[in-house]
Amino acid sequence: MRHLRAVGGLVVLLAGAALAPAALAQTVPDLKGTWVPAEGAHIIDGTSRHHASGTAPVAGDDTLRQHTSPFVFEIEKQDGRTFWGVFSSAKVSEKLIGALSVDGKRFVMADEDGTFSGTVVDADTLDYCYTHVTPTDRAVACGLLVRKK
Repeated sequence: MRHLRAVGGLVVLLAGAALAPAALAQTVPDLKGTWVPAEGAHIIDGTSRHHASGTAPVAGDDTLRQHTSPFVFEIEKQDGRTFWGVFSSAKVSEKLIGALSVDGKRFVMADEDGTFSGTVVDADTLDYCYTHVTPTDRAVACGLLVRKK
């Protein structure tokens, strides 16, 4: 009798382990489309590659600037949790790659000289932060990306 209880317990344990990956699986958000920043805060130290698209000085500092050109994120393709496209200002474009976490709630992206990380707020809103450091400039930004409809 004790042997049957042990076997029964093992069967329940193995069945639970087999179902665990399915419980973790989430619907992968579809990120394809055009995304534009909203409610952003950013600052640049030095001359960034997007400088030609337009910048304005930060009051009280000789090297700090802010971009005046709108940025656009075009997610062109997606394969499961990986995606890619283009990140553009008025005069400059960079290739962009990204990946979603297993739960579909977090993401990372990389352009040609920096990285983004953030969370999926809903189907049309991403909360992100960006960092890059090159020999000529540094940049940081945080804000929302909103899907253009």
